[in-house]
Amino acid sequence: MNKELKKKYPIGYSFTGLAALLVGIGIGRFGYPPLIPEIINQKWFTIAQADYLGAANLTGYIIGSMIATLLNRYIPSVTLIRVMLLFTAITFLGCSFQLSFLLYFTLRVIAGITGGVLMVLTAPTLFKYTSNDKKGLVGGLVFSGVGIGIALSGTIIPLLVDKGLSITWFAYVITAIVLISVTWNGWPNGSNEKHKITSLTYGSGSRVWNKTIILLIVSYASNAVGFVPHTVFWVDFISRGLKLGIGKGTQLWVLLGIAAALGPLLTGYIADKIGFAKSIRISLLIKAIGVILPLMSTSIWSLAASSVFVGSLALGISSLAAGRTGELVSQSHQKKVWSYMTVTYSVAHALTAYVLTYLFSRYGSYTMLFTIGSISLIIGSIADYWSSKSVRQ
Repeated sequence: MNKELKKKYPIGYSFTGLAALLVGIGIGRFGYPPLIPEIINQKWFTIAQADYLGAANLTGYIIGSMIATLLNRYIPSVTLIRVMLLFTAITFLGCSFQLSFLLYFTLRVIAGITGGVLMVLTAPTLFKYTSNDKKGLVGGLVFSGVGIGIALSGTIIPLLVDKGLSITWFAYVITAIVLISVTWNGWPNGSNEKHKITSLTYGSGSRVWNKTIILLIVSYASNAVGFVPHTVFWVDFISRGLKLGIGKGTQLWVLLGIAAALGPLLTGYIADKIGFAKSIRISLLIKAIGVILPLMSTSIWSLAASSVFVGSLALGISSLAAGRTGELVSQSHQKKVWSYMTVTYSVAHALTAYVLTYLFSRYGSYTMLFTIGSISLIIGSIADYWSSKSVRQ
């Protein structure tokens, strides 16, 4: 049955994964930042409180990434994913009301936890029932759900905000319920399994935490560091740094989001042709070029190219890293290793955001920010190269 499923339905159930990440992260995480100005304008919360709510979601995401496999030991994969999706929808409903800061903070933490669990479990659950020659395509489709959420956050959401914050959050609820309902039974037969408690060893007894895996994690963390200049400073750099205005900054952010939605499909297709390892290091180098482009030219074409390069590979590399993990470890270890990689990425991204924000407050140099990001991505590409070289024959 599983062999037939692999051959006939990889696209169908990858849409299920796409919907899960769209709801849990695309909307659950990236649907909040565009609402911050209106949250402040309508005096739901102060500027500082609105920022803390954004941090609450990231904190929850790290927690969810850490506990995902632990929960999966007691709750089968698909059941746990469904529960997380329902909790996510409930947080949207709660956030549609002007609650106390503490309650709102709690809801944003819960939304972060559910997003972290969904990130860890969704791709491995589907990869187990995907033939090797289709993993790039399936992974690309699944991770494009996050990019679609980013794209929506810069296009449709501003239109909804004009009708009020509550209406916007209700729209999130409706979207989540529709996607959850449509994909409720879209998981592969036999995929609703508990995570088995196994030591992180290969069949031969050698430890999984060898040079190959460690270098892959370093590469993935470097990708997180290299993404910070665009996720935190991109719109500000364009609107204030280049004095092009918030309108142009928003347009280029939307372009980045659209690229993020399409990028995983392209990287997945390429990975099926040339392999995950080679695709990762090439993608990291191209992303490094995208990050450094604004320092070479500030013309519109250069800024647009930077948005496309960085946006398309932001989630594209995540898809590739998940696929590469599936190549290097057994199915029984993949969720655990991918959990560690997700946590490492999240922590690296958060710490870098704080460090770069501090450095920028001290020196006010955008050049420094983009240079650090680009160098980090080059280091990540080199780490991935050595990771692939260290794979045991």
